[in-house]
Amino acid sequence: MRRTAGVVAVLAVAAGACTDGDRRAQEREERRPTFRLAASLQSFSACEDLQAYLRAEGAKIVGPYGVGGGGVHRDGAVPMPLASSDGARSVASSADQENGAPAAPQAGVDYSGTNLQETGVDEPDMVKTDGRRLVAMAGGRLRIVDLAGERPAVTATLAITEPYQQAELLLAGDRVLVLHADEPEAGAERSAPVPSDEEDARSSLSPVPEAGRAQVSVVDIADLGAPKVVAEVKMDGSLVTARMVDGVARLVLRSGPPRLGFSYPSGGQESVSRATEANRELVARSTVQDWLPTYTYAEPGRAEAAASGPLVGCDEVARPADFSGLDMVSVLSVDAEDPRPGPAATVLGAGELVYASAQNLYVTTTRWTGPVPLEDGSDNARTRPGIVPGEGTTDIHKFAITDKVRTQYRASGRVPGRVLNQFSMSELSGDLRVATTIDGTSQGRDETGASESRVSVLRQEGEALNTVGSVDGLGKGERIYAVRFLGDRGYVVTFRQTDPLYVIDLADPTRPAVKGELKIPGYSAYLHPVGEHRLIGVGQEATEQGRPVGTQVSLFDVSDPGSPERLAQAVLPRSHSEAEFDHHAFLYWPSTGLTLLPVQSYGEVGIPEGGPRDIEAPELRQQFVGAVGFAVTDGEVRELGRVRHRGEVPIRRSLVVGDAVLTLSEDGLLASDLRTLDDRSWLAF
Repeated sequence: MRRTAGVVAVLAVAAGACTDGDRRAQEREERRPTFRLAASLQSFSACEDLQAYLRAEGAKIVGPYGVGGGGVHRDGAVPMPLASSDGARSVASSADQENGAPAAPQAGVDYSGTNLQETGVDEPDMVKTDGRRLVAMAGGRLRIVDLAGERPAVTATLAITEPYQQAELLLAGDRVLVLHADEPEAGAERSAPVPSDEEDARSSLSPVPEAGRAQVSVVDIADLGAPKVVAEVKMDGSLVTARMVDGVARLVLRSGPPRLGFSYPSGGQESVSRATEANRELVARSTVQDWLPTYTYAEPGRAEAAASGPLVGCDEVARPADFSGLDMVSVLSVDAEDPRPGPAATVLGAGELVYASAQNLYVTTTRWTGPVPLEDGSDNARTRPGIVPGEGTTDIHKFAITDKVRTQYRASGRVPGRVLNQFSMSELSGDLRVATTIDGTSQGRDETGASESRVSVLRQEGEALNTVGSVDGLGKGERIYAVRFLGDRGYVVTFRQTDPLYVIDLADPTRPAVKGELKIPGYSAYLHPVGEHRLIGVGQEATEQGRPVGTQVSLFDVSDPGSPERLAQAVLPRSHSEAEFDHHAFLYWPSTGLTLLPVQSYGEVGIPEGGPRDIEAPELRQQFVGAVGFAVTDGEVRELGRVRHRGEVPIRRSLVVGDAVLTLSEDGLLASDLRTLDDRSWLAF
C-alpha cells in the first residue's frame, strides 16, 4: 500500500484550496447525476503515528466492556453454462501424459466442482474434488476418498479440529488447505489490572477471554493412504472468508484488539466504574504491537522453519477519514505450495462481505454509527460504539491479488444502502457493479420511509472508486432477495408480497437502465444461469399476502430483456432448502439438466392436484429430509427423484463424478445414478 493511500473526497472541496486539477475533477463529478462519495483512506507514515491514533480513538470509546469493535461478522459475471470449478491445479503430470496415462478429469465435463460465482476463483467449502479424489470435513476429521474404483472408498482420515468445530477446504493439486478456528487452550484469559488497593476490587471484575485465532492447516494428500499436515499457520482474528486463484489463497481476516486483557464488570455500578478505569489505563499504556494482528508459522518436525511476527507493517495500515471502529480487516496470501503468509494489506474497519474476480478482491465494511448508550441505561459519559449493519452507506475496499505473494490495496468507494451478499457485487472490464437496498428513513429518499433498491457502477479513478452510473427506484417498499450479474446484464429480485425480477441493462456502465420486470408470487433467493437465455431461481413460493409456504424452483426466460417470463415452476410445500441461502448447496449439471438441492420438508414433495396454495391437508404433512432432483429442460421443471441418507440425516452437498451423483452428509457419502437418482452404494464416515 502506498503511503499516499488517501482517497479524494468528491462531495466537497474547500473553497480557495483547490488546484486547477482539483476544480476540473470537481466539475466532472458534479456533472454526474448520481450519489458519489469516496470512502477516504489515509495511511500511517510511522508506527508512532498508528500507536497515537489507536490510543486516542480507543480512549474515546473504551468502557467497562473494553473497546467494542461492533458490527456483524458474516462468515461473503460467470460464463455460460456452468459456474462450477474447484480452481485446482492439474494433478496430471507431464510424465503421465508422455506415458499415455489417462488425462486428468476436467471440471464441468467429467465432474462438477464447487458451485462458484466466478469461474477460476475458488471458494472454501466442506467438500472438494478433482474428479479422482474427494476430500471432505465431517466430525472434525478430514476424509480422503478415492473415486477411481468401482465404488468410492475412504483411504484415510485425519483429525484436524474438535468434532463440533466448523472447517472449510480449498484444494490445489496435492495440497488441501483446511480453514478453521484455532481452539484456545482451557482458561486462556487475562484479567485487567485494577487501579485500587481494596482487597475485594479484583473480585468485582471478570476476565475477558483471549480473542480468537484463525488457522490454516496445510495437508499433503499425494499419498491417499497417508495424508499428513505439512504446515500450520495461525493468525489473530476470525476468518471472514477466502478465495483461491491458481493455487494461491487470499484470506480475509477480521481482528479486534486481541492482547490488551480487557475486563468487564461482574455486577453493580462500582464494578462498572472500576472496569472502565482499568480498561482506560490499558488503552493508555498500549503499544502498537498490542493492536496489530500477528501470525505463527510451523512445519511439523522442522523447528528451523518456525516463524512468527506481525501480519502487517504499520505503513500497510490505512483508515477511513470517517471513524470506522478499531477492528482491522486484513487481506493476505497463502500459497498452497509455500504456505508462509505473504504481507497483508489492512484497513481499520469491520470486514463483512467479500467478492473476488481473478484480478481483484473487494471487502465491504458497514457504516459506523458512533457511541450508543450502555445496556444498563446509565446516562454517564461512558458509552460504547455500535455498528448498524446496512443502514446508511456501505464502504467498499479494493485489493489487487495478481501478485502471488503480496496483496495490494488499490482504492475505496462508498455506496448508499446495504449489500445483501457476495452476488450483489460483480466486476466487468474493471468496473464494479453493486446492488444495494436503501432504507428510506436513513437516506431521506422517501417521505413514507419506504425502502428501495439500486444498482451502482463504480470505476477506479486514482485511489477512489467513484460512481459513474446508477439506476434506482427498484422494489419500492421491498428489499433485495437475490442478485446475479451475467455479462452486461444484471438480474435483481426484490420481495415483500410479490417477487419482481428486474432485468438491468449494463452495456453502457454510465447509463444502466431497467429493461424489464416480472411480478410473480414468492421470491427467488438464488439465481443460476442455464444456457444463454435462461435462469433457474431457487427460493420460496408465497401467498398473495407474502407468507412463504415452501421451496420453489423456477425457470425463467430472459432472452427478451424487456419481457422476462417464467416458463415453469415446481413447489415443495412446507419446506426449505440450504440452497436458498448458500449457493454451495446447489447443483446444476448442464449435460443432463439435473438440478439437485437439499430439502427439509414437512409436507409432501410436489404440488397437490388442487393447486399449490392448498397446503393444509393432513395427507401433505409427511416429513422428508434429503435432496430433491429436478430435470430442467428448455421449458419444463420436472421432479426426477429424491435421495435420502440413512437415519434421515440432512444432506449438505452434492457433486457429479462420471455417471454418479455423490451426496454428502455428516454420516457419509451416497452414490446415486446420475439419470434416475437410484441408490448405488453407501460409504459411511
